[in-house]
Amino acid sequence: MNSNDRILDKIRKCMALSASSNEAEAAAALRQARALMDKHGISADDVLASEAGFAEVRAGALSRPANWEAALAGRVGLVFGCRVIFSRTARGRLSSWVFIGTGANYDVATYCFDVLFRQVKKARAEHIKTALRRCKATTKTRRADLFCEGWVATAVGKLDAMVLGERDQQALDAFIAQRFPSLRDLHAMDRNAGKKTLSDRDYNDYAAGRVSGRTAELNRGVGADGAPLALE
Repeated sequence: MNSNDRILDKIRKCMALSASSNEAEAAAALRQARALMDKHGISADDVLASEAGFAEVRAGALSRPANWEAALAGRVGLVFGCRVIFSRTARGRLSSWVFIGTGANYDVATYCFDVLFRQVKKARAEHIKTALRRCKATTKTRRADLFCEGWVATAVGKLDAMVLGERDQQALDAFIAQRFPSLRDLHAMDRNAGKKTLSDRDYNDYAAGRVSGRTAELNRGVGADGAPLALE
């Protein structure tokens, strides 16, 4: 923890004490918090932003993730009360999913995405091997995407989204405004977008994914008390 973090920690503790039922103690804590903020040039938004944090996990695509991967990241973010950003390096050689949250939420969300992402990729490879091995490459990829969409829908689609309090929402807004000020919308890749109608085989791939998704396993390990996707 650097000196700025220590100061912010002191301010947060003072702000917590300012909610005390003891009026004298609350007033003294609030004065101390304001004095520290004035002395070190720290704004209310700085304090809010310090209540949030982020963690990253490697993405499967360099520039445009497939619909199913974006859906998985977005749904995991919702379940753990995190905002989700798809981030690329300046040279475009690496990309990652960034989970932004409060408390332990972003660490748990990153862990969960990583576990589920590995599982769906394994299931995808098995489906290609058993059901799509005779297809040409473009068809194989397109239909495998439908399988993954079904897998994600079953594995995480019905999990309840975490309802965040107003303070947590404000903390996430402040953090993103400071750390990721130039976001734009993420346009994920839909390889089935050009098809007017899906064939019976396409529906079978999706249905197979739904069935496979029932076997998803996730040991959260750590407890964690609507997030649109965005692209950095």
